[in-house]
Amino acid sequence: MNLKKFLTLALAFTLVLSLAACGSKGDDKTDDTTDQTMTAEELNAKIQELADKENAIMEEDLELWQKLFAAMNEKRDELAQESNYGTYLLDGIELVKDQFTDDEIKTLTDGAEKIRDIEDEIQPLQEQYAALQPADDGNADTEGQAFPAFTGKDLDGNDVDSSLFSKNAVTVVNFWFSGCSPCVTELSELNALNEKLKQQGGAVIGINTDTLGGYADQISEAKGILEKKEATYQNIYFDSDSDAGKFASGIMAFPTTYVVDRSGNIVGEALLGGIDNEDNMATLQTIIDQVLASDSAK
Repeated sequence: MNLKKFLTLALAFTLVLSLAACGSKGDDKTDDTTDQTMTAEELNAKIQELADKENAIMEEDLELWQKLFAAMNEKRDELAQESNYGTYLLDGIELVKDQFTDDEIKTLTDGAEKIRDIEDEIQPLQEQYAALQPADDGNADTEGQAFPAFTGKDLDGNDVDSSLFSKNAVTVVNFWFSGCSPCVTELSELNALNEKLKQQGGAVIGINTDTLGGYADQISEAKGILEKKEATYQNIYFDSDSDAGKFASGIMAFPTTYVVDRSGNIVGEALLGGIDNEDNMATLQTIIDQVLASDSAK
């Protein structure tokens, strides 16, 4: 169960992602009308419902939004930080509007305004949810942290557990879900990376969060997507209530990728966004090279 499955939509700049996942940053507004008696699960469900609305807005004109993100990426140094993701998008639209037709600007502006209003609803819910969590909840700073232990299966039913890390000089762990277009888009690149890592004693491991808990329908859907993309690297799942499952539930932006060393420790920061983006791939490769060099020196 994810706090907020917000599609990264091939964003190359992590600022947008951090704003989308943590909408309350730098904003002191609260909503006194929000029901303070909601449980953590109820808050989580409401946040997910609102996040799905945001995703739907972008998926309706996905190519247009991807065009916007590419244009905004070129101007990212000129964009001011905003606590509301919709406001950030509106600022970006204004900055790059000369690259779009009037109709495209209207579509983007209307969508960004809706996202801004949804973010205003999400913010107080996130604050309430955070207040109900232990102080160390979340995956914001995972570098040097051991990847949570797990026992599970791969999508073909074979048993797997955390010992898989010890068999690889480096393991790239990619979190995705079936309805995430950017996640599916990068599967071919991840498969190519896996083939390359095989020659270096490493591997790519996929974790489709829809499959956590071993639901047959979700496993079948995930396998079908992987087969269609000709992605043959191992995908695994485990109990959603396990430590690893709780770790997965703290991921708010998809796809998210971690690099894990032979000892099972996370190296570097989480990579947000697809590796089909050149900057993201370069960042990921730098961390992989670091782990391989350290492993060979032992």
